[in-house]
Amino acid sequence: MEIIIEYALVVNFILNYFIITACAKLFKVKAKWWFVSCFFGSVMALVMPLFNFPLVANIFATLFVGIIMVCISFPIKCFKDLLFYGFGLVFLTFVFGGACYMVSSWFGQLSTLIICLVAMAVYIAMLFLFKKLAKKRVIDSFTCSVQIKCKDKIVEEVGYFDSGNVLYDPVTSEPIVLISKQVFEKIVGEDYLYYMLKKEKAKKLPYGHFVNVGSAVSNGQMLVFMADKLTISEKGQHSKIYKNTLLGLSLSDFSKSLNSGVLLHSALV
Repeated sequence: MEIIIEYALVVNFILNYFIITACAKLFKVKAKWWFVSCFFGSVMALVMPLFNFPLVANIFATLFVGIIMVCISFPIKCFKDLLFYGFGLVFLTFVFGGACYMVSSWFGQLSTLIICLVAMAVYIAMLFLFKKLAKKRVIDSFTCSVQIKCKDKIVEEVGYFDSGNVLYDPVTSEPIVLISKQVFEKIVGEDYLYYMLKKEKAKKLPYGHFVNVGSAVSNGQMLVFMADKLTISEKGQHSKIYKNTLLGLSLSDFSKSLNSGVLLHSALV
């Protein structure tokens, strides 16, 4: 019986540790006194079954234990914070517990080592998910809908407000909006390589010319041409219309990482 109790204590402590840590990562706070919180939850998980509570009482007792764990580890300033962190703790308890239950239904009773590995795998997967979601939120906060009109072509794309885009045309001193190769081909209707290899063809584009974008260690030129109208639409705001906007063909593949084919100039923010 002593071995079983120690086994259950270790298992519950490991799961509580990953739950508390994942909850802290989810809400971007630092968990304090996590050892006390995890140990308290582990001991209560062993003690409560001894009282053989009815179902309703057992549910309330479990919630009470969760509240104590939240109060120990997280900054609670008001009742809203308690609900906020409490919901996260309950949700993650279901995630980790469900993962262990699923694996045990496949392979039978799990050893302490296997439970550690399962909890660690779930924790790493959740950190990866949190990172991806955080990146998506940041990108979405800087994106908008962009409509480009050039002659008889109208192209709608997702635009990204890029504070790092500070390119200006040296002739007109106008800002240059960067577009991807795919967007360029939608507007022009031809492969961008034709214009890069045969520079005289670029002059057939509206105000088509090349701008030097070289640096001290490299040299290169960017194809620039003029769009008749650029319309920027953001949620909850009036559309902004810019006439005779310069577009620059960027050969870097930024569309995949930013989910956008248009990098708007910092002056247009």
